Amino acid sequence: MALRRLAQENSAASSPRSPAGPLPASPASGLGPTTPRSRLSNSYGFHRSPADTPSISSSVPFDWEAARSRQPPPFATPLKKSRKSVATGTTTTPRKAIVRKKGIFERIQNMPSAIAFEIALFPQNVPLPTPKTSARIIGGAIHVFHFLILARNDNEEGWDIVSGTNKSSWFDWTTPITLFLVLFSVFTTYNLATRTRSYKFHHRTDPLASPHAKFVVTNLDLEPLARPALGRRIRSNLWYSFLYFWRFLFGMQPPARPTLPKGKTSRVQELEVWEPSEMDLELFSIYSPAHAVLWLAMGSSSWLHSLVIMGIVGLQLNVLTHSYTQLLKDRQILASETMKEYNDGFVYPRINPIRKDVAVMTHQSEIVNVWED
Repeated sequence: MALRRLAQENSAASSPRSPAGPLPASPASGLGPTTPRSRLSNSYGFHRSPADTPSISSSVPFDWEAARSRQPPPFATPLKKSRKSVATGTTTTPRKAIVRKKGIFERIQNMPSAIAFEIALFPQNVPLPTPKTSARIIGGAIHVFHFLILARNDNEEGWDIVSGTNKSSWFDWTTPITLFLVLFSVFTTYNLATRTRSYKFHHRTDPLASPHAKFVVTNLDLEPLARPALGRRIRSNLWYSFLYFWRFLFGMQPPARPTLPKGKTSRVQELEVWEPSEMDLELFSIYSPAHAVLWLAMGSSSWLHSLVIMGIVGLQLNVLTHSYTQLLKDRQILASETMKEYNDGFVYPRINPIRKDVAVMTHQSEIVNVWED
């Protein structure tokens, strides 16, 4: 108790005199009236209040009202003469910047490097149309080829009938082109049907209720392999050095380094999800194998019926694919919005609560009187 009183008396003696509220001097110190040291000092000591110190747990909520009304910040950055602050609303003269332009000799000198850079980016730097536009251009061009082939065959048959000759053959230059177009429609359909993406379920033990799910063996180890012990690594390095020394003396090939243990293989489920591209869907709705067969079956007497059937088939496919694609997008929006509402309403308020430090303290005179025993 005596040491504590002595320390407090020394602290009071070292404080400056207070002209406003003098306190009686301690009989033990023999000095004049002094005042205790001010609490608002620059250092953060044990005598400071927790509310006056930087907190590591309190979080002040964002002031949305101030943001909506565009109020000026409480602590704005000092302005300079050449800048304009939007927050405080002060206007200053704008700075006149001087932009240096490249001369003609500098541009000619940089031309080879610019050309080399563009060649390195090819074909990513080519401004290609969108997938839907590309599919429509390709499908329209194929239909035009079919129409030209059909018109050419009709003209030749009519000229043969007028001239009285019948020299038409079952194989001419239009046959390979027609066969190529039919195979192209089959290829686009196959590419559309087989475009999938695989997903592996490492923590699912029950079989998935899907015909596209199957069990596969994978070597993907989610847990990293344990590193060998220090003694084992030392013994392995010593043995390798011993073999390398003797093989070097006898002129033999150096030994191979010991390989690391392979990852653990596990039997997991794999789900292949159909993921068609936008261009494949659009091209399939414009030119499918059904369109190719209708072009082959089209004649001089049934061309109207074939065109009507072709238009109905293309319209049905287009509406069906676009409607189902939009349905999938709407389901994704619903799922993401549901998770967002759940996080905003239940998860975030519990893991990031608004906290504020509150502290209560008393004056030192209410606890210990340094001038009385």
